[in-house]
Amino acid sequence: MEQAVRSVQKSTFKNYEILLIDDGSTDRSKKICRALGKKYDKVRFYAFEKNRGLGRVLNFALRQARGKYICRINQDDQMHPTRISKQVKFLRANPKVVLVGSWLLVEDENGNLRINKYLEDDEQIKKTWLKLSPCWDASVMYLRQVALDVGGYDQEFWPSDDLHLWYRLGRIGEIANLQEPLTKIKFHSGAASMRYHRKHMKTTYMVHRWAHKNVCRASVGTQLYWFGQLLAGYIFPAKFNWFIYRLLKKYIFYRLGGEQKETVQRVDNWLQLSYAS
Repeated sequence: MEQAVRSVQKSTFKNYEILLIDDGSTDRSKKICRALGKKYDKVRFYAFEKNRGLGRVLNFALRQARGKYICRINQDDQMHPTRISKQVKFLRANPKVVLVGSWLLVEDENGNLRINKYLEDDEQIKKTWLKLSPCWDASVMYLRQVALDVGGYDQEFWPSDDLHLWYRLGRIGEIANLQEPLTKIKFHSGAASMRYHRKHMKTTYMVHRWAHKNVCRASVGTQLYWFGQLLAGYIFPAKFNWFIYRLLKKYIFYRLGGEQKETVQRVDNWLQLSYAS
């Protein structure tokens, strides 16, 4: 938690606020958040007595935020010092874009690092967004008012409520990803995408069905892919399914003329900054 807050404090963009929200935790999280609120500048802390669910908490944050842009980051993530400034600059220069993400630096349980890439522009993204998520939630920045206008997050679709929001934002504007890793995440057995994998696959299927009805019609092949993904979520372990998903992503990138090679230099740039210090 403190690493995440410290990484924001190191941002080259200084006109920001940090909202820390404890969703009815029963461990030491509330105490830690309260201490961080006292230790660091520009931190506002809110705590709920009972768990409300991430979607409702995020909507609360949307209403409480004072800025024009919302920059997402989760408790065990770290952001690059230039992330906020680069994403703000991009959104200001591209007024049609309502959501911008970036690549990710992913650290596994053994400390190994890899780069997870996402497609760059709206045209590429919307060719594949019925199969691949447009961006990762902890890497995104979006316009606060636009997110409120489309209804914010829908708790019914948690933990795929972020994808549901990306579709609704994409209906009224463009989506893009900066082509460099600006957020570092940890991928481990305790991550939500692993612990709630079956529910994630179920709600992803629900969101895809919603998109088929409300965003754009999916081909029969794509709908069969959705069903296969749902079945795999119930049959195979999460780690195996994420491995297959990454292989599929590489194949789709290759078909689009892109590439998905590991970029050692970009990893080195992250390490040299020593975010956790």
